[in-house]
Amino acid sequence: MLHRSREFDRSSLMITYAGGLLDDQHFVLKTGPEWKKRRRLIDDTMSPTFLHGPVSHIVYDKSQNWIKLWRLKSQVASGRPFKAYYDIHFAILDTVLGFSFGSEFPRSAMEPQLKRLARMAQEVQSSREIPHDGTRNIPIDFPEEPIDSSLRSMLQLLESLEKIKTAPYIPLKWWLVKRSAAYKNLWRMKNDCILTEVKKAVEARKQYTRASHADEESSSLLSCAAAVIVDKEARNAKKENRAPDFLSTMVVEEIWGLIVAGSDTLSTTFAWGVKLLADHPEIQDRLRKTLHAIHTRAIEEKRLPSADEIHHAPTGYVDATIEEMLRCGGPIPIGDREANFDTTLLGHHIPKGTNVRFLHNGPGVRLPELEANKHKYSQDPEASKDMSGWDDEDIDLFKPERWLCRSTEELKQSAGDAVGADGAKRTFNPLAGPSIPFGLGIRGCFGKRLAYIELKILLTMLIWNFELLKCPDDLSSYSGQLSFVNKPRNCYVRLRSIDHPADRL
Repeated sequence: MLHRSREFDRSSLMITYAGGLLDDQHFVLKTGPEWKKRRRLIDDTMSPTFLHGPVSHIVYDKSQNWIKLWRLKSQVASGRPFKAYYDIHFAILDTVLGFSFGSEFPRSAMEPQLKRLARMAQEVQSSREIPHDGTRNIPIDFPEEPIDSSLRSMLQLLESLEKIKTAPYIPLKWWLVKRSAAYKNLWRMKNDCILTEVKKAVEARKQYTRASHADEESSSLLSCAAAVIVDKEARNAKKENRAPDFLSTMVVEEIWGLIVAGSDTLSTTFAWGVKLLADHPEIQDRLRKTLHAIHTRAIEEKRLPSADEIHHAPTGYVDATIEEMLRCGGPIPIGDREANFDTTLLGHHIPKGTNVRFLHNGPGVRLPELEANKHKYSQDPEASKDMSGWDDEDIDLFKPERWLCRSTEELKQSAGDAVGADGAKRTFNPLAGPSIPFGLGIRGCFGKRLAYIELKILLTMLIWNFELLKCPDDLSSYSGQLSFVNKPRNCYVRLRSIDHPADRL
């Protein structure tokens, strides 16, 4: 159904629910000329050259504050668990803002937390005691330092979706919320922040053009999404013989959409991943050994792998772990599409305007597959011939090995490849079985490539620096809280710092 984009499109229900937050951003538009126009404006922000160049380095650099924060918290906690969700959320928000506005963006959600914890760590250093058995399982509460008002406005706008989800009539609820003075002030602060950064990108482009007299050679300026979008608008305007509109509502809405989509969904995925890894120490250990085997030079030099090393490394088991995190901890459990006209789905008549819902983590993905006529699964049998189903016996388990398939030909020996329990060489296969964390088709997740880059860097940094210890059962439940994404109700970590990976080999 997701590939049948002519018949099924973005649902009116989703447009109504998210439209109040995103206005006319392309996510909440029906597929058509306006949607295509907006997608063309931002297409280059997902180009491999841009993502694997400046963006991967920004994500890597921004992630260091998160690692420093958790080292300090681990030191102060002395083996006690602590809340992790907002640390993850702040860290990923910083990486997304770095992607959007560049490494020189002056605001950070993580830096205020790091500065406060550094002071706190110094204060408790002299009086710190190893917790007794009776207190070791009691979580320690760390104070949250207030963050910049512009960033807080963005988070509070995201939280408005919580108020909307239970409303009996969503359009009326949005109308009331958006008329409030508080919401208008949040919206203004968010827009002012985005416009300030877009103006910087415009000015940098103008200065470069005056100096070089060749704006077609301005690729060195493309260090963030705002600059890429400004460049694309300039080229579009020249092609269409019009004046560029760098500060248009469309530009602001599309950048805001990138921030919304990139922060909430990814932080939720990683929060579930942290819980899963803590509860599966054998997977965590294998992942760490894989990383050490790949990054031997970093081990020898007692340093972190660089952003370029992480990108170019053959990481079969790392990729498999990421896919399994997405399969088991996907942030969007329910998807939907709306029929554009009368059609048929799995032999059933679907009238025009029908909203068809499906589970991203339901039968065939995390539950045993339902009985159905296989020949009705797709109008094009070739579309799914390379994908088999998961084994019902372990479909509910967190098992990265399911993404590693036996090689059908001789493979060169590589540290990134994996060896199965039977001793056979296996290689990562992203089509090993059903999983749709990013959707499919032309209306699938626009930021999928960025998400994989962030997950690979963040997962490498986490496993390289920490051992995730199991938290008490009452802090380790897998119940979720569904709003726009399905957040874990409890997300705690208990950490053991790994100071010198070389000493562990």
